[in-house]
Amino acid sequence: MDSKTLIALALGLGSLVAPRAARAADRTFAAGSLIIPMDLSYQSTGMFQAYGLIYQLLRQGVHVHWIIDPGKTWHAAACNTAGDECTWDCAIEGSGVKCAYPTASPDVSITTKTIWDDKGGVPRDTPLGMHRYRGGPFAIDAADKAKALAIIDAWNDMSKWAANPWAMRTVFHVTSVHEATAAFTGNSARELVAPPSIAVFSDGNEKIATGYLRAAGIPQSSGAEFPANNCSGTTCGPGTTNPDMLTPESIAGDLGTCNAPNNNHQNGALFKPDGTPAYCQIMSMHWGVNQRERVECEGGCPATQAECQGEKFTFNGHEVVAEVRAFLAYPTHFFAECQAVNAYENLVPNPNWPYLDDEGRDGHFLTTIGTPPACPAGTCSNADYECVQNACAGAACCLPKPATWQNMPGYEVAPQPATAEVKVLRADVPYNQFDGAFGTTGGSEPAYNLSTYLNTMYKNNRQVTLLTGMNGPGAQDLWMSGYLDGCGDIILKPGQQRSELQECEGKISYLGGHAYATTVPVASGSQSQGTRLFLNALFEAQCAALPPGTDSDGDGVDDDSDPFPDDPAQCGDSDSDGCDDCAGGHFDPANDCAAADAGPGGNTTGDGGGCCGTGSGPGASLFASALVALGFLRRRRSVRGRSGQARTCRR
Repeated sequence: MDSKTLIALALGLGSLVAPRAARAADRTFAAGSLIIPMDLSYQSTGMFQAYGLIYQLLRQGVHVHWIIDPGKTWHAAACNTAGDECTWDCAIEGSGVKCAYPTASPDVSITTKTIWDDKGGVPRDTPLGMHRYRGGPFAIDAADKAKALAIIDAWNDMSKWAANPWAMRTVFHVTSVHEATAAFTGNSARELVAPPSIAVFSDGNEKIATGYLRAAGIPQSSGAEFPANNCSGTTCGPGTTNPDMLTPESIAGDLGTCNAPNNNHQNGALFKPDGTPAYCQIMSMHWGVNQRERVECEGGCPATQAECQGEKFTFNGHEVVAEVRAFLAYPTHFFAECQAVNAYENLVPNPNWPYLDDEGRDGHFLTTIGTPPACPAGTCSNADYECVQNACAGAACCLPKPATWQNMPGYEVAPQPATAEVKVLRADVPYNQFDGAFGTTGGSEPAYNLSTYLNTMYKNNRQVTLLTGMNGPGAQDLWMSGYLDGCGDIILKPGQQRSELQECEGKISYLGGHAYATTVPVASGSQSQGTRLFLNALFEAQCAALPPGTDSDGDGVDDDSDPFPDDPAQCGDSDSDGCDDCAGGHFDPANDCAAADAGPGGNTTGDGGGCCGTGSGPGASLFASALVALGFLRRRRSVRGRSGQARTCRR
């Protein structure tokens, strides 16, 4: 039977596995598992420091699960609105008390007790009862409880810092932690396994990013805190006390000379000497278009390239964009805020002197350039554009005026949406986890429009907008995220698995607004919500989580399709015969009856009790063969997808 037939058979029998596929990452957590709440009912003062705690748990080898209900929806009205009340209670379920602000529907229901309370008012081991946790809580398996508690207690207790210097930080708040008193099942949207390595672009406004990181207590790779102020030329960069603060010059790398430009886009500080990424992600907060357009040469750049006498390029802002684009050919992440969004996204390569750009210096990570309207009469109907002769394949066309923010075709700056008008488009995406209304902020670029004048679009029509104004997406977009060049959907379609996106690598996140607050306690409608989005993005990066196609227990079923990813003897019952498909320690539905009846090690003491009353005939065997074939084909694609070679997406 050929592979196409097997695939068709598996698709045709999809109804047999549909209940499990709909919640492919469901995971059962035993009593004693730890919960880091992320809703305002139980985490407000400790909200930002929760991310620092997660960073330290990962650094010290504790896996953390991000629990997000894939079917969750956003309730735009305050939950206590008469006639439009939420069906869930704000704190203890059954209290009848509704939140006085909008929330997403709950992610998981758990009966818990208090371990740490961020407000300090609830003693340890106090029973809480049932709470329907919102806002993307984090969970730690009961098997890791002892190790995790030692880290949590050191994080939350300053008297333990001398013995645990890694917990020392200037900004200190207690992080709430709960313990499950009964087993529960939740959707592990991301299993976090490693702390993200973070580079901050010293773009003149880097203290915005470092302020967010300091509020969370997340350190540099050296263990030192990120600096509170902007860098000077000698205090930041590789070899300094702030190794993860990267200057524009260090990112651009060796540019060659004006006679012989260096077109290697992987020789700056974002890369190791072997050309692979040195970091999981980079953050750029306010790099301006004027800085991007800067080109400098040793001793000054000649007026034309013909006049070059071997002068060395010392900086080219377009190369910074190229190095970030090359960085995104790997499973990495790039975050930009405010003016940095346009500086990167709207760059069009300029082959003319002094830029001498190749195609690698293209911005437009998420958007198309659009089509400039022709202007044969010499005028443009949009006042922000001017008619430029011979600019479009030898014809006159309308291009943005240099004085406008966009400067190059692409995003246009939009007015700040009112907080009450913000639309939450997908509450189930990890980037978009927060509780309460999102408070907008101002600045030179508070939001973005896709240019209707140029007919700009998101590449491949991907849905990348997560927060937007009343008329969005595409108008007053606030929070956007997508794969480089529209390779795949960040926002997964119903039933779509992350393993289907293995050939997509780098992710980009854009946030409108100059700077968000780090004020706690976080409140509904506050500008602190934007800081939380920044911190979400750190841990959504692929380089912080198990890669698609991971099979932790070696049973032949990928973790994203295995409801028991740490138990090789359990993976579900796809053929509905009453026996687990992995009863024998690996995926084998055709023989799971015998394996279950035999028991561990093949003895005859198993308790299967003749579990295969149904589904044990030839059809089950054929179905199993189809699933095995699908797994084999997917693993083959995974090998190609993780080759580490820079490539474009073939979709």
